[in-house]
Amino acid sequence: MHQNNSQYLIPETSAELERGPLWLRERRQISRESFNKTPLPGRGVHLWRYTDPARFLVPQVDAVDTAYREDHDAVEKTALKHLAEGNLTGLVTDLSGREIRGYGLGELTARGVIITSLSEAVREHHDVVEQHLYGLVNSRTGKFEAMNSALWNDGIFIFVPDGTTITEPIHLLRTAGQAGSVQYPRLLVVVGRNAELTLIDEYGGGSLSSESDASYTNGAVEIVGLENSRTRYVALQRQAQGMNSYLTHRARIERGANMLTIPLGFGSALAKHSFGVILNGEGAESNMYGLLFGTGHQHFDNHTLHLHASGQTTSNINLKVVLRDKALSAYTGLIRIEKHSRGCEAYQENRNLLLDQGTKAETIPELEILNEDVSCSHGATVGPIDPESLFYLRSRGIQQKEAVRMIVSGFVTPTLALVPKDLRERLGIFVAQRLEDM
Repeated sequence: MHQNNSQYLIPETSAELERGPLWLRERRQISRESFNKTPLPGRGVHLWRYTDPARFLVPQVDAVDTAYREDHDAVEKTALKHLAEGNLTGLVTDLSGREIRGYGLGELTARGVIITSLSEAVREHHDVVEQHLYGLVNSRTGKFEAMNSALWNDGIFIFVPDGTTITEPIHLLRTAGQAGSVQYPRLLVVVGRNAELTLIDEYGGGSLSSESDASYTNGAVEIVGLENSRTRYVALQRQAQGMNSYLTHRARIERGANMLTIPLGFGSALAKHSFGVILNGEGAESNMYGLLFGTGHQHFDNHTLHLHASGQTTSNINLKVVLRDKALSAYTGLIRIEKHSRGCEAYQENRNLLLDQGTKAETIPELEILNEDVSCSHGATVGPIDPESLFYLRSRGIQQKEAVRMIVSGFVTPTLALVPKDLRERLGIFVAQRLEDM
């Protein structure tokens, strides 16, 4: 596949390029030009050594199919049940960026919270949107980020005013199209000073079989947490087995702000996801606690970034990976502490549990520390289940399969405990389904 082949370029006639006011159309055009001119990353280049970037190129990139509604309708019904029971504050559904609906948002609107489609926000709240959109994920972030920046059709916008606490989570349910489809979900979140938000960002749908035409999703998430804000963001990727999934998440948090990020990966044939937080003010704190569970021939390529742009900031990463069959996980985690950012604390841990001999896990911790006044550490493990733990359970009459399930459950439970309660039960089901045929 040649990177400059015309079928993989964004044409000038793409309808998305004409959406929005002049300032937005200009940024879309800049992104289009950047995508078309930027060569594909080489396979030996940092962050692409384990994944072929050509697999995320899409012929006729402005095409989109209808959403896989059977899957969407079932999950939406469950989410509406939790909304009615008070476990959620609101629900927003997004069908391939073509149909965005909100449920139970009246009370939030009365409190000044804005939850709407990104296209509506561009018209009605252009001052906030223009200030923050493309601020963290744009044409300079990378080739595929430029693709999303040019071609997103519609997205979701959330604004929480200063001093506003949203107690229960807001659930975003984004469903991709079927085989041969491509979609570009985009999310912009601004959390005001001393405000609080919990967000569940769920991605489903996609091609049901990797043997037929694949489906593609290229997503971008931008979160801005102002002074003393508290943001919890859960990203659940449970897309179908024929999906090629690309996602870039970037957050910037200011003085005294707190950010909890929980990436959860269960689906897709190929997933390359990047989660990053910029700590931009003293007292800012970011924690990432992730869980990946791969089966079959699934391929996960994940990156995390903590950029300490200010002193007296704290970050922590703990990513757990469980692999079965022939699944593969590659993880690269970067901690960067700037020269002027003194008094920082940063920790990073990646643990990989390999249940079968055909699995493979790569882990690459990276530290860029430009001053000596820091406390920083990292650790990683890759290996099978501890045979002594297995022997202990077997010696007490527990069958092999059940013993393995118990050990894996103990491995993932600390991460699941951090997830909002309305999502926790479903995640437990995902894990159980991965183990039931062992």
